Amino acid sequence: MVSRLSILGFAFVLSLAAMRSYHYPAYSSDEFQYMANAVAMHGAHAPEIHATVYREIYAGVPKNILDHLLGKDAGEITQTLSFRERERDPYRFAEFLPCFAVRPIFNELVYALHYGFGISLLRATVIIPVLSYWCMGWIALIWIWRYTGPAIAALITSLLMIAPPVWDLARSTTPDAFSSAVLLLGLFLVLEKRWIAPGLTVLLTAVYIRTDNFLLVLCVLAYLALRKKQIDIPKAAVLGTVAVASVFVINHFAGDYGPAMLYYRAFVAIPLAPGELTPHFGLHDYFLAFRHGTVGLVHENFIVFTLMGAVGVLRRASGAIVAFTAIAAVFSACHFILYPLPEERFFGLFFVATGISVASTLNMPRLSAATQPVVESSAELVA
Repeated sequence: MVSRLSILGFAFVLSLAAMRSYHYPAYSSDEFQYMANAVAMHGAHAPEIHATVYREIYAGVPKNILDHLLGKDAGEITQTLSFRERERDPYRFAEFLPCFAVRPIFNELVYALHYGFGISLLRATVIIPVLSYWCMGWIALIWIWRYTGPAIAALITSLLMIAPPVWDLARSTTPDAFSSAVLLLGLFLVLEKRWIAPGLTVLLTAVYIRTDNFLLVLCVLAYLALRKKQIDIPKAAVLGTVAVASVFVINHFAGDYGPAMLYYRAFVAIPLAPGELTPHFGLHDYFLAFRHGTVGLVHENFIVFTLMGAVGVLRRASGAIVAFTAIAAVFSACHFILYPLPEERFFGLFFVATGISVASTLNMPRLSAATQPVVESSAELVA
């Protein structure tokens, strides 16, 4: 009875949070480019893509947000000028498409929801992160439940999923919630269930959601090959090569402008016409961005969640949880070093991992298969 009530309570909280994020999404200019890529896959040309996307934008985005995303704010900052130019010129708008075509699975899902199920492009970019967030909550619950009772698992997972940096994933109309959910599933299969082949398949698929996920694949392969000896080093090397090569394949077919443009857009200025610009981003620019990013980390939620993860690691509830926390932390650190932008949507896996880590130490009435024989032996010695 307690288990059933706990599950129902968790389902209510998670669904309520998901519905709230569905009705109040965080619209962004990135979302418009994902919509445009879906239209482009249908064979449309620049004027038709532009007309289709902006027709939905005008109809669906609240006016106070719309004014900002159309560049109608006061001031002449590069972002505002870029927004104005994209609204005015279909061809300048189309020049941004390759920057966002590097998320092929997300774009394909938007395409399928719109042209296959008749859902508007704007709603499609909202539905995917909301459903991903909802699924991520259930994966987290299942994982925590393996170490605690149902009531504690439901309570802690509910608190974790409504924590600002995690709930914001559902509101972000980008592939980040989808990416975090898939990564969480893959790590659960590899580390907790020890289903290596299915888990690695899921993680390699995640590279086609966000190309920077190749870093996590490399972390997991290194752990399995060097630490756990669960996969041969040559096989790990082949799979790592596949992950890295996937990034180059995606970027090539997307027509991506290269890493210099990525860094220029993020840390220098948003260009009016990325296809007509030769960006310059040197070491001095990187170290300046890294310094600003480090300051940003201190003012976000990273410190609190890092302390939560440290508690889970120090108490060592489970080898799988320790490995999960460490891999998520290393992946996040590598991501920040490679791309020092402290936006919390890039670190969804880290926030969820540290929450699961500390939750797994609260109560352990049911033990994992890996720890059961050790505890039984200790009990026999005491007897």
